[in-house]
Amino acid sequence: MSVPEIQPVAQRRGNLRSGRSPLALGIALAIGAGSVVPASALAQAAVVEEILVTARFREENIQSTPIAITAISADALEARSLENVEDVGLIIPNAFFRENVGNYGPTGTIGLRGITQNDYSYAFEPAVAVYIDDVYHGTLSGSDMDLMDLERMEVLRGPQGTLFGKNSIGGAIRLISKKPEGDNSGRVDLTYGSFNRLDVRAIGDFSIIEDKVFARIAGISKNRDGYGKYLDFTCDMIRRGTPQLAGIGDGIAGYENVGGSWTPVMVTPDSDADNVFSLPSSIAVQATGDCALGSYGGQQTDAGRVMLRILATDQLEINLAADFSHSDNEPMPQSMLTGQSGLFDNMYDVNVIVPNFGVPYTQDDRFVTGNPYTNYATFRDPVLGIDYDPTARTESHGYSGTVDYAISDTMSAKAIVAYRTYRSMWASDTDFNPYPIQGTDNVQDHEQTQAEFQLSGTALNDQLAWTAGAFYYDSESRAFNTTMFGAFDYSGLLLNFVANDFYTTENKSVFVHADYNLSDRLRVSGGVRYTDELKTNILDHQPGLPVVGPVPFEDSRTDWKISADYQLTDDVFLYGQVATGFRSAGFTPRIFTSGQLQGIPPEEVITYELGAKLTLWDRRVTANSALFYSSYDPRLIQVGGVNQCDAPDDPAPIPYFLQGGLCPDSTALAGSTGLPWFFYSNAPGSIEGFETEIVATPMDNLDVNLTLGYNSYDNDEKDPASSSYRHPSALLQPEWTMSAGVQYIFSLDRNSAIIPRLDVFHQSKRTNGAVTAEQTCPELCIPSYSIVNGRIAYENYNNDVTIALSVTNLFDKFYWQQLDAAVTATGGVPSGRTGVPSRPREWALTASKRF
Repeated sequence: MSVPEIQPVAQRRGNLRSGRSPLALGIALAIGAGSVVPASALAQAAVVEEILVTARFREENIQSTPIAITAISADALEARSLENVEDVGLIIPNAFFRENVGNYGPTGTIGLRGITQNDYSYAFEPAVAVYIDDVYHGTLSGSDMDLMDLERMEVLRGPQGTLFGKNSIGGAIRLISKKPEGDNSGRVDLTYGSFNRLDVRAIGDFSIIEDKVFARIAGISKNRDGYGKYLDFTCDMIRRGTPQLAGIGDGIAGYENVGGSWTPVMVTPDSDADNVFSLPSSIAVQATGDCALGSYGGQQTDAGRVMLRILATDQLEINLAADFSHSDNEPMPQSMLTGQSGLFDNMYDVNVIVPNFGVPYTQDDRFVTGNPYTNYATFRDPVLGIDYDPTARTESHGYSGTVDYAISDTMSAKAIVAYRTYRSMWASDTDFNPYPIQGTDNVQDHEQTQAEFQLSGTALNDQLAWTAGAFYYDSESRAFNTTMFGAFDYSGLLLNFVANDFYTTENKSVFVHADYNLSDRLRVSGGVRYTDELKTNILDHQPGLPVVGPVPFEDSRTDWKISADYQLTDDVFLYGQVATGFRSAGFTPRIFTSGQLQGIPPEEVITYELGAKLTLWDRRVTANSALFYSSYDPRLIQVGGVNQCDAPDDPAPIPYFLQGGLCPDSTALAGSTGLPWFFYSNAPGSIEGFETEIVATPMDNLDVNLTLGYNSYDNDEKDPASSSYRHPSALLQPEWTMSAGVQYIFSLDRNSAIIPRLDVFHQSKRTNGAVTAEQTCPELCIPSYSIVNGRIAYENYNNDVTIALSVTNLFDKFYWQQLDAAVTATGGVPSGRTGVPSRPREWALTASKRF
């Protein structure tokens, strides 16, 4: 096999002058999981289009790249109605991407091959490295980005520790923007749809100095109303004809303390004295009203990007970019399925809530709306009279510069410098009733600086291709939040507090990767990366917990990769590899006493992988598959059901595995459930699975695609009494993922076409109970689901106009995106179960004009 030749800057410049970008050299970028036919391809032959990727820092055909990788073009994303990183997870085998629950703010869940992260805390690190034009995004918060002006997206599965470094333990996502071409082109898209959706996108590409300096400007504005509501409880009870549940007409005018117990003061039902002692309403009751205080799921986002491309000489190319984004998004709908209960909840209810408002929250299910898209949250503390804004606001800015220099025909250099910053603000009301049981008001600030240098080349008559580089990353983050624990605060064990925590990271690494051709068909590859990282954490929780820190954590490690590939025939490519990856060290993210602070060591994975990439039937079909086995050790998990029973000021408390029980008699907090403890333990294990991606073009203008993924986790610890034990039935990520799509171009004439498309996506069940126990369904399961998206587009090639009607969740399938397990105290009943419902069916009509 011959090593792909490095294309010098001078050659790239020649392509530009002739009107051919490297992307457009006869290649219509399709998608590894399914080809999407470009607008001009009415007369194309029935072949799967060639796909080029740069996942190994040089341009290669995806069919001869020894990585499990999916490449997705901008056209493919649009055809499937995929708008952000989270959506793309639907078509990636063994991917687990989704929007998070409302109390996690603008933080999604991103995972690959069973290795996942969903926590917004800066104490944790992502499981998948996200890069935007080779700039690393260092936190999980803010990583679910809109796909505004992409050329393509590459998703690399499996550890990528040598070339992509930290936090690529599960894989890497590369978002690659379209570079300025200087061709005076552009497009305008206007979209209207469900929930008053109104999106506007505009892109312009133009030349500033002919053949020298080009610019590209892109902007987008997205707006839509919410699809869930939070309701005024009293208004809704009156509307339903049950006002007594809100304290109206129940004959109770107050409570008095008699002998240490609160006793109701009874009066005539529906009298003024009765009705004034009720849960206050914020809405005038209307017979036809829905009693909504606000909505869930709405979106308002404005974003823009400016790129400048300078061809200084035949050897030197400079690319500069600046971007901004501002979003005011509502949290996702979340509903309560069972009422609240528990020792401290009952105590708080009897002694604070009932005497003040007369309406309990622990004795029945009155605060369960029965509608998965509504709840009775108020984002208000009626005891203290404080209001909170539920809108999740994020403001981000990024600046980067990239310099490519062709040193010679066989060697090139690349330098990247970048700065990114964002601020996120959001509030949560996670008890879903009008009382201040539990909630937070959050602010996150983050800024990061990155510098990277790469040197690449070929040698030994092109038998050897190599890349070496150095990477530097520095970040400072602040997490400020007000945390409210109504019941625990009343008990005196855990006070409401204000957290003002600071985190810093400095990461330095060097790496080298090389391919050597032993013959025309056999190639061996290897890479190594050395990383040195220093992290610090300062925790300040007032009142109650003094400043803890700064707590430093320093670590160095070496990651490596070895692979071999063989071009068995012109159409069959085989490879095998062993690779490592790691997730950076961290700290216990939420502590309630100084003794609970834990250092969390880095997680490590070694993955063994065999893959085959086939091009069949005269390029009508490509079929890419991989088998993998990952040894995951250390693997850190939060152990559910752990509490602190020792005194709050104990410097070395012992974790008690209570699982809802009470503290032993011998402890300081005997007879209570103790203090919450987010306790972490090493639970090593292994993950095995496979992935298949098939693209077929059986006839002109017909495209079919299929992806299938399977992963299964096996825990090393087999003793159920151990805190590291995980029951075999516990499924934190779906074992099976599948997607399939079909598209056909119906030519109306030489200048226009109708293009319908259908896609189906499937995920198998997950579980949500304590991972140490057997998961019984349906109580502890999130059922599997399948959804269908559809799109039909009219293309007029003469006028460069597209009109498309798209529908997501075509059959309005209801499913739970997230479903929490109910909490069961000793001798009690399950309580406090909540769920996040699916988005309903949504349609959108888009008109696009290209020029």
